[in-house]
Amino acid sequence: MKKIKSGLLILIFLATGCGAFGKFTSTTSDAPADPLLKYAWHIDNTGQKVFATLAAVVGIDLNLSATWTSEVYGKDVIVQISDDGIEDTHQDLQDNFPYYSYSKNYLLASPYTATTSRPNATTDNHGTAVAGLVAALGFNGAGSRGVAPKAKLVSANFLSDSVTRDQLMYLDQISGSYDISNMSWGGTQNSVFSQDTTYAAQLNSMVTSGRSNKGTIFVKAAGNDFVVTCRSPSTDDCIGNSNFDEDNTTPYMIMVGALNALGESASYSSVGSNLWISSFGGEFGGQFNGDSPAMVTTDRMGCSAGYSGTDGNNNFETGASSENSGCNYTTQFNGTSSAAPILTGVVALLLEANPSLTWREVKYILAKTATVDNESAGSIPHPLGETMPVGYVWEQQWITNAASFKFHNWYGFGRVNVDAAVALAKSALVTPIGLGTYTDTNWDVAHRQSDLGLAIPDFTAAGVSTDITVATNIKVEAVQIALTIDHTDVSELAVEITSPSGTKSIVINGQNSLTALTRFHIGQVFLSNAFYQESTVGVWRIKVIDTKAGGTGNLEAVRLNFVGGP
Repeated sequence: MKKIKSGLLILIFLATGCGAFGKFTSTTSDAPADPLLKYAWHIDNTGQKVFATLAAVVGIDLNLSATWTSEVYGKDVIVQISDDGIEDTHQDLQDNFPYYSYSKNYLLASPYTATTSRPNATTDNHGTAVAGLVAALGFNGAGSRGVAPKAKLVSANFLSDSVTRDQLMYLDQISGSYDISNMSWGGTQNSVFSQDTTYAAQLNSMVTSGRSNKGTIFVKAAGNDFVVTCRSPSTDDCIGNSNFDEDNTTPYMIMVGALNALGESASYSSVGSNLWISSFGGEFGGQFNGDSPAMVTTDRMGCSAGYSGTDGNNNFETGASSENSGCNYTTQFNGTSSAAPILTGVVALLLEANPSLTWREVKYILAKTATVDNESAGSIPHPLGETMPVGYVWEQQWITNAASFKFHNWYGFGRVNVDAAVALAKSALVTPIGLGTYTDTNWDVAHRQSDLGLAIPDFTAAGVSTDITVATNIKVEAVQIALTIDHTDVSELAVEITSPSGTKSIVINGQNSLTALTRFHIGQVFLSNAFYQESTVGVWRIKVIDTKAGGTGNLEAVRLNFVGGP
């Protein structure tokens, strides 16, 4: 991770991290193969080790064989990489970089418009690796291949170490003439801040008016803070939550968690009720004993730049023959920084298959077709072994909501399934999905309670509850919650929402990373996707549980916001 502070605090998920591929060689008999595609286990998992200690598990991949066979490659879909710049001259990227005037170079004066924004600082390696996972060129005899190898790339160098960021740039990087924006960055999840309402409004504008009113698609990394340094004392480890990053709590993002090559939630991947889908981020690729593969992707060219040169992540050189003598690729990129661009490539495939899809339909398709892995009974104990109140469930396994969608705070709706998603996207050309007019209750006063003064019982599973009755009838696409709580230490507290249909979502897990914070306030927003497509009508129960002995406090106010369709 890399910390940047210049009025705006941003922590970037900068990862230092990558069989037989006969079915994915080329679409024509004379097209040259991509020599490193054999290492891309996320595309075709044949049990590769990719220089790691543990082999991948056969079949745990994107399932995109039929999609590529039908020559759906994301052709001409425009993808912005909001990152630290793209090396557009890279041999595996240059033909997918059209030099549209849609790029943003934040080393220029406003309005920052440019045809390219290349890495400027020596540390600007991240965006080039991200771009390769989306759209490294296929069939060119070089490197590997992106998920959408014919998508078009534009760049915003918002995260460059040479850029002095400000609020104007923060808003500007979510504006522009592109179809999809990939955002492989976020804040450290051991604190919580008020949601930036101006930022949320700009996102709303883009999903309303972007792509000729079909909505720009924003794909966001959930974070790498499954275990994170506690807020206080800062020498201890705590469990983070993707909802603790205020940029992750709007319904306008597709929040992506990371899977490893074994099909499990990656060891670092942030979890939370705001996740939508799981994609592939890998582990650390052999840096540690017992490790499984990371990702292979593009790196800044030459052995004096990029990860493969400066960090020594050039494992191709360990074999009998040289596969990366120019240091143009890395085998150890990982993180939700990888999971997001792989999902971005999938969305590009969907938009080629059906350009008429709205942003909401894209989310629906991903949720409807996701593969559910690792189903098991029971509950999940606190990962660091903290003691919980008798009868309290720290985390749920997979739940099935009243609309028959399965959901898990560690996986969202499940592992992305490309062939199934593309098939549904194509069928929607004939039979539209029909989500209806988008409705946002805008924190309706009818969905608020204040001056509650409810004491939170110390260290009991019973907790304290309050109910909000909702008369507005929509099918839920997301639920947001804001609370006012005063407590000696809010990290002890868990927050749950139960819908009128009986679906329970744990929005905040007890004994988390917010140690020594004494207040939640209404400006801090958290989000749950667990109620997708359920009806809003009826009684919604909000429950707060104190999961550690010794603290006291009160629940003072609650607000709910619902978005969805008729």
